[in-house]
Amino acid sequence: MAKKKQETGALSIHTENIFPIIKKWLYSQHDIFLRELVSNAVDAISKRKYADESFDAAAAKIEIKLDTGKKTLEIIDSGIGMTADEIKKYINQIAFSGAEEFVNKFKDVQSNIIGHFGLGFYSSFMVADKVTIDSLSYLEGSTPAFWECDGSTSYTMSEGKRKEVGTTITVHFNKESEEYASTAKITEILERYCNFMPVPIMFDGKQINQTEALWNRKPKDVKPEEYIEFYKQVFHDFKDPVFWIHLNVDFPFNLKGILYFPKLRNEPEFFKGEVKLFCNNVFVADNLEDLIPEFLLLLKGGIDIPDIPLNVSRSFLQNDAQVKKISQYIIKKVADHFKETFKEDRKKYEEYWEDINTFIKFGMLKEDDFFEAMKDIAIFKSASGDFLTIEEYKARNASGEEDTKIWYAAGEDTQVSYLKLMKEQGIEVVYQNSPLDIHLFQRLETKFEKTQFIRVDSEVNELLEDKESKSMAAPDRALLKRIFYRAMQQKLEASFSKESYKEFLKKYPAAATELTPYIIQKDEQTLFNLLELPAEVQEKLGNEAMQELDNHAYSELKIEVKSLKTKEIPGMIVFSEFMRRWHDMDMISRMGGGSDMLRNHSLVVNPENETIQKLLKLEAEGKTEEVNTIGSYIHDLSLLEQKPFSGEELKSFIAKANKVLQYLI
Repeated sequence: MAKKKQETGALSIHTENIFPIIKKWLYSQHDIFLRELVSNAVDAISKRKYADESFDAAAAKIEIKLDTGKKTLEIIDSGIGMTADEIKKYINQIAFSGAEEFVNKFKDVQSNIIGHFGLGFYSSFMVADKVTIDSLSYLEGSTPAFWECDGSTSYTMSEGKRKEVGTTITVHFNKESEEYASTAKITEILERYCNFMPVPIMFDGKQINQTEALWNRKPKDVKPEEYIEFYKQVFHDFKDPVFWIHLNVDFPFNLKGILYFPKLRNEPEFFKGEVKLFCNNVFVADNLEDLIPEFLLLLKGGIDIPDIPLNVSRSFLQNDAQVKKISQYIIKKVADHFKETFKEDRKKYEEYWEDINTFIKFGMLKEDDFFEAMKDIAIFKSASGDFLTIEEYKARNASGEEDTKIWYAAGEDTQVSYLKLMKEQGIEVVYQNSPLDIHLFQRLETKFEKTQFIRVDSEVNELLEDKESKSMAAPDRALLKRIFYRAMQQKLEASFSKESYKEFLKKYPAAATELTPYIIQKDEQTLFNLLELPAEVQEKLGNEAMQELDNHAYSELKIEVKSLKTKEIPGMIVFSEFMRRWHDMDMISRMGGGSDMLRNHSLVVNPENETIQKLLKLEAEGKTEEVNTIGSYIHDLSLLEQKPFSGEELKSFIAKANKVLQYLI
């Protein structure tokens, strides 16, 4: 048998036309090699479809064969094939692009040509110590050509064994890449990168790709059930998406895609999304922040941009002006969808809001354009059960005052006593239902003049306080303050500098006589333990002087006595709005591990409540232990509406509750 003629040679590499490094550093992820080889196979079939009139394109397919024993992988196509001369031109001379000449030749009919054949082919050497090509051209009279290279600049060529038109690429995995000689690994790569390639890809006895990306069809031709089924297949989510936006634009750039909005609510993992970037149906990357606005990374979907190169890099995205236009287009499309739905179907919009308000709020905080588009249609669920925009809240709750306070509660099932009191006084309350609300409130306050968001426990609103009440005399109110400070083991010490105490005595001359026996002198500081001041002294000084003393005293817990327009509530915890926001933002930034700035708060004691009045009687009877326990218990009971207790706090609360129950025996 005659020995086949064999030719050897050296590769001609024109480095000015390709990346500086071809072999192991061509791509950062070695999995890419299979994407490139399958893309080339699809390209070859597309070329044959236009060049060979007798070709049955409907029967075309790509076969992937893995030999785990030999550690080889074959990529077999029925494409246009190559002659020996074409292999020399397109493979040996890496500088040429196999698609360029073909595109020029068939420019009037070609579409979706991936190209980059020579360069993509060489990515196989990232994982191989030898690669072979066995190809038979579609040209009549062609003989099969065989090419072999071990990754150096040397190659050998001889006659091939192919009987049918097409190409077989065989990758011999090197020692470092034997992980690819695994059925599971190859399946994973094919499903990830080749799922929407337009030719059936067969592996391990079955077709592994879907072949059709739904975004390539016109929106009017796609049924809702097809969108949902596509979503479930691609993203393996058993839940239906809330809705979707089909993107399709030809100018000033070419882009197709579908963005799905999954139900987010306030789930802990709501920041996990999956937006896939494709180039002519070939997967390129996940969640590229410079192309897709960050807040849209919470979504799931696919975007296909033919002008994005397969070897897309972060530096490319950051420096490409077209990318910025694409990002702005996507933001506008999403905002337009919401505005249109708000205008045409308010009920559906409110259903959207229930499911994805976290996403919308995140977008408003991250993107200025999106915030401007959404600020007038941001809605908040009210205690009345409906949803209100800021302007709708203002119209419904017009007070005649110049500034508008929008009252909000921490949630629908918390702060019940506060909500009841507000409702009884006809004050509208909306619900905070996302960790992002505090940040959004701040931003909205800067855009809506003379508008302020106030949490219901940030202050005792004048409408809630009964200032005309005469049910308890001033001395008893002062005694109540001392009782609760003592019960909470708070040190209440008024402190004056030398000059400030002189000013105090000028305003209240009686203090010079009444307070002298109680002075505690520390260096230049004049101190008074306010809890030890007798009731008769406080009465002689008067309410105004006592208030001044209170203003000079510091304690983490502040006690206030105010008559409320209800007898049911013994006490209410009040935090300043500023400290509340600071605390909540700190908790978010530290993922729940921030410092407890809410330890600085006020307890408003309601003298209209029967339990509070009973405390005064117990105090008069000398039952100090009972008074201290009940006073501390009332504080903890009020605090329970504000925050979850730690283990130690809960243990202490239960112990106090048990003691209170014993007093009933």
